[in-house]
Amino acid sequence: MAGTIHPFHQQWTPAPGAPAPAAAVPPPPPVPGVPGAPDAAAAAAAAAGRPDEVRTIFITGLPTDVKERELHNLLRWLPGFEASQINFKGDQPMGFALFSSAHHAIAAKAALQDLVFDAETKTALHTEMAKKNLFVKRGVGNDANAMDQSKRLRTGGDYTHSPYAAPPYHPPPPAVSMWGTPGYIAAPPPYNHYAAYSVPPVAMTSPSPVPGPTAYAPVQNTKDNPPCNTLFIGNLGETVIEEELRSLFSVQPGYKQMKVLRQDRNTVCFIEFEDVNAASAVHHNLQGAVIPSSGRGGMRIQYPLFAQ
Repeated sequence: MAGTIHPFHQQWTPAPGAPAPAAAVPPPPPVPGVPGAPDAAAAAAAAAGRPDEVRTIFITGLPTDVKERELHNLLRWLPGFEASQINFKGDQPMGFALFSSAHHAIAAKAALQDLVFDAETKTALHTEMAKKNLFVKRGVGNDANAMDQSKRLRTGGDYTHSPYAAPPYHPPPPAVSMWGTPGYIAAPPPYNHYAAYSVPPVAMTSPSPVPGPTAYAPVQNTKDNPPCNTLFIGNLGETVIEEELRSLFSVQPGYKQMKVLRQDRNTVCFIEFEDVNAASAVHHNLQGAVIPSSGRGGMRIQYPLFAQ
């Protein structure tokens, strides 16, 4: 009889002219590690007919002694941040950061590019999009709160119940291309964490000019040594006053210390500066300067041989 279930085939046969039943909708795929829970991002991507988008960035340029907490504290305030992890290839650390969307990952990649991570080593970060997403391990065994200690992930966490309000976020302006339309050609300016706090202006006074000698006299300085950060002052008389020398050289940029040596019939002076550039500037600008208490004309400035 039409419309009944056959006792052997157990298959329902519709009656002639009856409408066909609707196809059954398959259930969404479960999330790995959580039985029975659907993955919303994967389901939305499958419904749109595209694979899951890459929303993980790859970070290099980290110092060798970097800690996961340091990377996490850097990334936690970026919009859309979800988790971070550091892997080591030999002694070189490599960081991975997962964001809630590809848009947030691209914005974080631009914000972190060439950022100086460590002020001591002057290392700058280099970022690029990862080839696949970072896998966040939900738990180990039956304990959902247990974490795999071999590869511990630092996640953004839930700050909705925190008694402290999060700092205000100021999104950077959209990048503008050479045609005047928004795009990714120009990188956004670096994010300023202190933009929400008003800082009173501080009056800056211009430095006073460095006093120079009152007169110059020609000197013979044909046998000089290679430049260094120490200067030898010669052609000084026995009556030269040390404070007069100190008042002239101590105001020069890069000055560190001065030593006057008085001999039987001659007086010499050694002056140390912070670097060769500071010493070279004084060597050029004060060559032949006249010290009134010296009584021998212009002083001769040379690079000492022992300082090489």
